[in-house]
Amino acid sequence: MNLLALLLVLTLGALAGYGLRRNARAIAFNRAATRFAIAALLFFMGTRLAAARGLLAQDLGALLAALASSVLLVAVYFLVFILFGKARRRFQDDPGPGEAEAAPAPAGHELAGVAWNTGWILAGFLLYLALPPGLTAALPVAAAADWILRFLLVVIGFDLGAEFHHLALRSLPWPLLLIPAVNVVLTLGCALLFSALRGLPPRQSLLLYSGLGWYSLSSVLIAQKGLALLGLLAFIHNVFRELLAILTAPLAARVNPYLPIYLGGATAMDVMLPFVQRHSGRTYTLVSFYSGMVCSLAVIPLVRIFLGA
Repeated sequence: MNLLALLLVLTLGALAGYGLRRNARAIAFNRAATRFAIAALLFFMGTRLAAARGLLAQDLGALLAALASSVLLVAVYFLVFILFGKARRRFQDDPGPGEAEAAPAPAGHELAGVAWNTGWILAGFLLYLALPPGLTAALPVAAAADWILRFLLVVIGFDLGAEFHHLALRSLPWPLLLIPAVNVVLTLGCALLFSALRGLPPRQSLLLYSGLGWYSLSSVLIAQKGLALLGLLAFIHNVFRELLAILTAPLAARVNPYLPIYLGGATAMDVMLPFVQRHSGRTYTLVSFYSGMVCSLAVIPLVRIFLGA
């Protein structure tokens, strides 16, 4: 789905939500539909992974290297945000008399969220494997996932419209406009770190990471230049970046509500949007869309720069 279509779908949903903002039944139905659609999207992500298992297993060494590159990125992002949070708390004033610091909330809810996300993806993966090959070949898995994503964007837009008067948008600081730029810098920094750890040429590692989670674009651009193996690596890296961003979203939002947006990269404007809304909060949904949009626009220039074209 292109950017204009995404924006149109969100806007239509928001207008419907604003018009029905006082209809309790419509709001309750929309929230139930959101939960159902998220589960369905995760399920179809599992089926798409199962359908692509042959491609992922073409070169086991390449698969492990690409997976390691995605795990490294997620680990670095978590570390950066944890250290940033500690540094920020250190510079805050100590609580005065009677102002004891609040104890951290138990992590059970976040771990349950991770298990819920993982369970639906695993269910889709295993069911696809259990079906006869003739049947799976005829299933419109990609088309179904695309329509579910469109429906999700409608219900997310509806929720934003219905709760617009409660969104604390004015409390968001203006430096949030820099989130996409910071995300690109962090991603490319992870690329250089991976290059040093694996002994890869920096250009190859930068190309691997420059898709920013948009696997269907960066891998094609790289492969078109005759770099078939690197294109495959970029595809796997970005698939797993998206997958790990979704699976870790509950824990990431606990560390910092902006962290799921950073992990999503270019996918923060579509696939990651419901998970940002669910785990970080409605206020961050528009920030996520903006960040994903800018990151998506940056993918082609970045890939072409590192390809030398």
